[in-house]
Amino acid sequence: MAKTSQVVLLENEFYLIKAPNGKVLEVKNFNTENGGLVQLWDYAGQPWQQWKFLDAGEGRWRIQNRFTGKMMDLVYAGVVEGTWIHQWSRTSGLSQCWVLEPTRNGRTRIRNVLADKFIDLVGMNTSNGAQAQIWPEVQGGNQEWDLVRVDSSTAVIPPRPPEARTPGQTPAQRKHKNDIVRKLNNAGKGRKAEK
Repeated sequence: MAKTSQVVLLENEFYLIKAPNGKVLEVKNFNTENGGLVQLWDYAGQPWQQWKFLDAGEGRWRIQNRFTGKMMDLVYAGVVEGTWIHQWSRTSGLSQCWVLEPTRNGRTRIRNVLADKFIDLVGMNTSNGAQAQIWPEVQGGNQEWDLVRVDSSTAVIPPRPPEARTPGQTPAQRKHKNDIVRKLNNAGKGRKAEK
């Protein structure tokens, strides 16, 4: 067990990284491959929206996705503002090491050790699909996070009314399916043009 900012991180427990508007960081389209991007989305009780904090020593943490087992990382180990955040297999690199810093309002800023910049949202966007990036410290909720332990009250969202639910699919799964259909349609158009 380790205390960081206002949160006590428990060993082998999973957490939501929750924005002030209630949305959480997740692996986009529940991608299990290296390079899967990290984005903001409504919490749906899914394991690709849950993270474990692994002690990396010296007050640093690796942030591991529950679904994929991969670590939150910087694309190409980039250090400039606007570098996107993705997931990658565990390495010894500092691009996978993060420091948790308290804010005055009780939330947490998450700073990358290599870049010395904070998890942020592209364009200060707080809607579903907002891409996670790193950015120098600025005032605003797009760099402030609540770390909420996943337990029986946060593990599953109550079901939606039947008319609003697509059986067996989350919003992220529907979007992924739509993206695949779009890609296949575009590939078919390209083949017709070649003939």
